[in-house]
Amino acid sequence: MNLKTSLIALAAFAVGLVPVFANPQVKMGTYNAGSGGNYRADPNAELEYVLSNYVVGKSTDGTYFGTFCIEKNEYFSNGGTYDVVLNNGSVNGGVTSPTVGFDVISQGTAYLYKQFATGMLSASYYGSATNAAKLQNLFWWLEGEQTSYGTGSAYTSLLSDQFGANWMVDAKTDYTGSEVKVMNLTSNRGRTLNQDQLVYLGVPDAGTTALLLGLGLLSLSFVKRKERQA
Repeated sequence: MNLKTSLIALAAFAVGLVPVFANPQVKMGTYNAGSGGNYRADPNAELEYVLSNYVVGKSTDGTYFGTFCIEKNEYFSNGGTYDVVLNNGSVNGGVTSPTVGFDVISQGTAYLYKQFATGMLSASYYGSATNAAKLQNLFWWLEGEQTSYGTGSAYTSLLSDQFGANWMVDAKTDYTGSEVKVMNLTSNRGRTLNQDQLVYLGVPDAGTTALLLGLGLLSLSFVKRKERQA
């Protein structure tokens, strides 16, 4: 394992993330004609397994989900497949940390992406490349990748409603939750760092579904036993 890959794995371990599996990967594609999100992310079977214990939001449709990048000057190839480590921020990339370091995502980024992923944005947003580009600009501003949110001002009201009058400062503080994670993307066996992307995990299932299913089967079994006794 080289130094860059070790940094990503170490960062993931340090913040207590989802276990790092041998080869979780994602195939990246674009929705929009211009630069920026939202993008289409198709996880391979192993990444799907990592995500399977979580409730992924309404950006998911079948095998893929919508995502946005948080690094402006790193890239991926449309249709390219990349190794994935789930993390709390970007590693060694973007404008804010161009060569070294770790940059935790902001509270504002996590909040807005959750709204997108769970289908809470206005109905006119979804399917609009123009609106997606506006939201991408706001993500870049929140992550320090550019000095202005530009067209992203169309969505700043969401931040002011959530964080109050001081939203321009408070929305940029580090996110400490667990629902939104970052996919650190690499290629060339970890030697090349690619553009990190967001993923919404929601609330861990923690076996609740299996428990409810088990209780349902137990109740059904009890009814059948009563029927036999009758």
